[in-house]
Amino acid sequence: MQKFFNTAGPCVPSDHYMVSITPQFKNLKKLIDDKRYSILHAPRQTGKTTMMLQLMEHLNLEGKYIALYVNVEAGQAWRNKITELNQSIITQFRLKAKIYLPKEYQPSADCFENIGNEFSFFLSNWCLELPKPLVVFMDEVDALIGDGLISVLRQLRSGYTQRPKAFPHAMCLIGLRDIRDYRIYSDSSKRYIIGGSAFNIKEKSIFLNNFTYEQVKELYAQHIEATGQKFTHHAIQQIFELTQGQPWLVNALGRELCFDDYAIAWNKTISKEDVNNAAEILIKRRDVHLDQLADKLTEPRVERIIQSILIGEEIDHTNINEDQQYLIDLGLIRLGKQALEIANPIYREIIPRELTVYRQNMLAQDPLWYVKPDGKLDIQKVLEAYIKFYKENSELVTKRKTYNEAAHHLLFMAWLQRIVNGGGYITREYAAGLKRLDLCIDFAGERFAFELKLSSKNALNDGKTQLVDYLRRLSLDSGWLIIFNRNGIEDWDAVGKREWIEEQGKKIELICL
Repeated sequence: MQKFFNTAGPCVPSDHYMVSITPQFKNLKKLIDDKRYSILHAPRQTGKTTMMLQLMEHLNLEGKYIALYVNVEAGQAWRNKITELNQSIITQFRLKAKIYLPKEYQPSADCFENIGNEFSFFLSNWCLELPKPLVVFMDEVDALIGDGLISVLRQLRSGYTQRPKAFPHAMCLIGLRDIRDYRIYSDSSKRYIIGGSAFNIKEKSIFLNNFTYEQVKELYAQHIEATGQKFTHHAIQQIFELTQGQPWLVNALGRELCFDDYAIAWNKTISKEDVNNAAEILIKRRDVHLDQLADKLTEPRVERIIQSILIGEEIDHTNINEDQQYLIDLGLIRLGKQALEIANPIYREIIPRELTVYRQNMLAQDPLWYVKPDGKLDIQKVLEAYIKFYKENSELVTKRKTYNEAAHHLLFMAWLQRIVNGGGYITREYAAGLKRLDLCIDFAGERFAFELKLSSKNALNDGKTQLVDYLRRLSLDSGWLIIFNRNGIEDWDAVGKREWIEEQGKKIELICL
């Protein structure tokens, strides 16, 4: 069977291209040998389940331990119903043991007697009858809610002192977040409980990193060897640059380039431009993984952070550190060299498009209206039309319910995206604390650079300096500085005022909106 790039569920070595996970195996095996309880956390679809299933199989073949992987996400439905939650977890243990373990290691009927409402009693009974130490990998623990999650953590803590004879020899809890970041509301106690206090037996947390550049090359080399298809050096570099090694994105680009409907024939070499086209297809199609991330944008704590990054400003909020860590755990943002930024260029494109897709679809604009007879974009016509549109529809900014601080940026980007979709693309650079959003339109071989800023005392001087730096990086001679009025419009005659100025040898058109 021909292997392929996997984007759905755990990877299977016989079916899928895979990178080596030997280094992580070594770290986890040492923890297991030392009888330690640990946490493995990382964003969704980064390979956690794949690693745990392979480690379970490896340990069982090795023969020193009896290892079992269990997913307890089904217990989320029971929320604070402790009895039902425990029964759900026990059912999962019984089922997974039947699937993964030989008959002689599966729990006997005696293991389920007199255990009350606690799955920890079942675990104790089972460990007592097993001939070798039990190692448990418990996935999706952080999907559980409230008192149900607190109950699970406390049961594991209470059984810890009985290991290895009457409780698992070692255990790894797997999820999106480190347990120290769990902030669990207990309905019974009417207060928040920090996960670390409910599970203080954890000795180490392991974060599963994205692929390195070398691992991306290793993954694609498997396809090259299997099919003979070639990639240019710049193509592989671009795959890493666009994804920053996020495993699902790396595989999704491979699938799009090599296997899906618009795949490049295996006898042709894949170029950097092919990679960019595949990324655009992913962004527009918004597959399940990307759709799940986009859905998070509606959460208030996500909005607070993403909005601050979009407009380049820092925000002051009581739970800002907790919100920031939550988004890092989701894989939406990262700590960049300068400040908080979106985790990778593909997500950086998806987020503003997702926040403006409804508005884009409602704009009655034909992209062909703004294309010259020679196929070039008439950027002056685009800007003139936008200024007129904004004056007639300013309520789209002033009455926006969410992301209201970024409303100006989002409406302008929706306008441009609607037009540029006809034959070009937009790249964006933004990060918290930069006090701007850099935007570049690529259309028919030409590039147009914009600096977007909210009005402030220093907006003009800072904006000119920042745009000059951006133009130098793009090797352009001219660009546009747009300053949005954040305090409400009093003088409509000044709205849309345009003025060409020169700054450090660069021509800048200043537009005030």
